[in-house]
Amino acid sequence: GATPSPSPTPGATPSPTATPTATPTPGATPTPGATPSPTPTPGATPSPTPTPGATPLPTPFVMNEIEADLSGAAINGRTPKGEAEYEVEPSGNREFKARVENVNLPVGTVLNVLVDNVKVGTITLTGADRDELRLKTEDGQFVPQVNSRTRVVITNQAGATILAGSFSNIAPTPIPGATPSPTPTPGTTPSPTPTPGGDTGGGDGGGGGSSELRIEARLAGAAINGLVPKGHARFRSRDGRRDFNVEVEKVNLPVGTVLQVFVDGQKLGDLVLRSTLENELELNTNDGQFVPVVTNISTVVVSNAAGATILSGVFNTAGINVSGNDIDNTSLFVEQQYRDFLDREPDDGGLNFWSNEIRKCGTDPSCVDGMRVNTSAAFFLSIEFQETGYMLYRFNKASFGVMPRRNDFLVEMQATAQGLVVGAPGWQQKLEDNKRDAAVRWVAWPAFQSVYGGMSNAQYVDALFANAGLATGTPERFALVEGLNTGAETRATVLRKVADNAEFRRRESNPAFVLMQYFGYLHRNPNEGADVDMGGFNFWLKKLDDNGGDFHRAQMVKAFIDSIEYRNRFEW
Repeated sequence: GATPSPSPTPGATPSPTATPTATPTPGATPTPGATPSPTPTPGATPSPTPTPGATPLPTPFVMNEIEADLSGAAINGRTPKGEAEYEVEPSGNREFKARVENVNLPVGTVLNVLVDNVKVGTITLTGADRDELRLKTEDGQFVPQVNSRTRVVITNQAGATILAGSFSNIAPTPIPGATPSPTPTPGTTPSPTPTPGGDTGGGDGGGGGSSELRIEARLAGAAINGLVPKGHARFRSRDGRRDFNVEVEKVNLPVGTVLQVFVDGQKLGDLVLRSTLENELELNTNDGQFVPVVTNISTVVVSNAAGATILSGVFNTAGINVSGNDIDNTSLFVEQQYRDFLDREPDDGGLNFWSNEIRKCGTDPSCVDGMRVNTSAAFFLSIEFQETGYMLYRFNKASFGVMPRRNDFLVEMQATAQGLVVGAPGWQQKLEDNKRDAAVRWVAWPAFQSVYGGMSNAQYVDALFANAGLATGTPERFALVEGLNTGAETRATVLRKVADNAEFRRRESNPAFVLMQYFGYLHRNPNEGADVDMGGFNFWLKKLDDNGGDFHRAQMVKAFIDSIEYRNRFEW
């Protein structure tokens, strides 16, 4: 048969190249020095296999209004502005509004409004000072659920970003007579006053001192070549020193693409995309670099060389104020598990559940360490990942005989996980719809068609069975071939059934678990960076196999979350 392509996506992402980042996976172990000593799991630590079934439904919002300021690059010499509002009335009715102004495009231009990458409506430019979209549940309209991590993007019909931003965790100025927003904030609005320290229970870092100000911007943008980019900017000032950092990820443009970073219209520097589709810009006054004074109305825009917006947002989020590394903050640690493994922002119920599980440990460091390991591993073991990310891993292995590459995996994972929150109303049907659509997309890809398009039904089934390491002389094989011949099966349904074979699922579980340590924690392939081969991957796979898949005894998850490479992602 033909040589299978290791890249099942149609050339959307560049081929990975070696990255200069240090790696915690020498030939033996991804932590500095010798293999880390195992941390005993405290008796209070729950089972290492909690699933999202344990995650409660998102808790209702107990607030009046939450807002998002939107920003974007100049269009024909004028800088657009926008805002979004989300309100829950005492009756339970919900309202969402998105407004734009100063958008220098022709009257009649139709703009799309996306909330967390789901289109909720359109705005037509009328030539007025402002144009808006308004949605109300009481009018029978769909109103998306919104929290302080929700991103809003306004695009043109070609899908290019016009305005974008994130809802704020800083309470809006109360309206006289209105119920003040009880949305939890780490303190007062941080433009005139320092942001107090984050919570310190259960392994959170301590406060960095009352004179330090930290403020952040979550950056949003429209999908590029099938992948929605994300980013954030951070600013802090203390004792006359100012630091600025902006990071972007999942920007699906060629390696080496130069992106420009602007704050309040002033260019601060450039980012050059690495093979991992990410990079960062760091500036601090102690090194003699210019860092602007940032407030909670300052805008951030990351644009390409042509000036088009790639990502943008407003500094409207109270920063985490810890004395050490940001990832030591419990809430941020849990948030990152959602982003790195489920490719979404956390729902409030899940975030609170997992954060509280860690905080129950109080100040017992061994309990905190064990619970952080359990929490992180739970995301790989969850229904949500097993039925999306792990399914895609098996699709790739059954189709091409190899594990997926990270950039290709990200594109399809994002599409397959779109709109899915296990435990939310209707999640089972949403999951089934997403899985069905993923299989249909998969078998239609040119890379898949180039291998299987000319095969007979029997050859197709036999090739999938061979890649999956399954015997072909079985009733299952004959039933699938017969189903294709009679039209009872399609090539997409056959792929799903092969991928769901119990023996295949069991055999690939450990390799997939190890691979996701690299994809999720380190944001790279196992043979990238300082890893020129698969030595580190093979070491951890052997440890996991030798310990019967017990990640605690194998010390695998702990080694990755304690590694310098992982922690450097959150150090600034």
